[in-house]
Amino acid sequence: MSKSTETSAFQEAKDRLRDEVRTRWTYSAETLRKELIQRRYFLPEESCRKLVTYLSLNKPVGLRGEPGVGKSELPEQLARVLEAEFVDIECHSQLEAMDIGVSWNGFKQMVDAQTGRNHGDLFTTAYLNRTPLLTAVTSERPVVVRVDEVDKLNENTSNFFLRFLDKRELVVHDLVDADNVLSAKAPIYVFLTSNEYRPLDIAMMRRVAWMDLRFPPESEVSTILQAKTGVPRAMADRIAYLVQRLRQEDLRKPPSIGEALDWTRALMLETDGHLTWTALRSTLGLLLKYESDEKDGWEAMQEWLTFD
Repeated sequence: MSKSTETSAFQEAKDRLRDEVRTRWTYSAETLRKELIQRRYFLPEESCRKLVTYLSLNKPVGLRGEPGVGKSELPEQLARVLEAEFVDIECHSQLEAMDIGVSWNGFKQMVDAQTGRNHGDLFTTAYLNRTPLLTAVTSERPVVVRVDEVDKLNENTSNFFLRFLDKRELVVHDLVDADNVLSAKAPIYVFLTSNEYRPLDIAMMRRVAWMDLRFPPESEVSTILQAKTGVPRAMADRIAYLVQRLRQEDLRKPPSIGEALDWTRALMLETDGHLTWTALRSTLGLLLKYESDEKDGWEAMQEWLTFD
């Protein structure tokens, strides 16, 4: 095969792939990042490019990172950008497949049978419980599904969810008024978060494209504080510096963005826009959650913090 023929074949294959992608995803990384920033969610450029690539290929997106870096918020903000329905699944070891997938409303079936409200079949879509995944596959508009702390699912529910990830469909064996395979009517964007409560099995890792969300650099922390609280830039810069310095200390729990926001709001209430030792001391418990961390953090600040 000549080089020109190879190039032509590649371009044809690429065009077909692009046409397929356009049926489920239209945002560029740059446009998506701007839309997220407008909603005061700040995703690094590299992470945004990863996200667009993964969603373009219809891959479930796994989000890893320490608590408080925005793993749970990203799917919510994306749903707002896309004007999509948002479906939330909070995982725990007692969550069963029927709780998220397919189950019949037995009480309604029994009542309708006994009262004569239904003289036909009781195994129709009207008697299916509106579980999170049923809501997703039957929605007429795009859906963002957030599966929070997927590492807490028990083995049976995890296996059921793996099958859903493969085809974005549910099988209802006894259904009589529709095809027993309910396929998604619109794009479904699946996000999974993990705090590494336990290692995920290989099957789950293979199906999911993973992103690591990290604590942002000092300058971006300042930008986030300004955007979400309205604090002046000079004060935001000072607080961001303190947060980053404290994160470098040997703490049981380094402060998160959420805690930094709480601390900023408290400092706004306790000062006239200029930090003071009194304000820092009385609010530090909002940033450092353990008694030992608060003690060590306070002592560290006294060593390297000065006021003009």
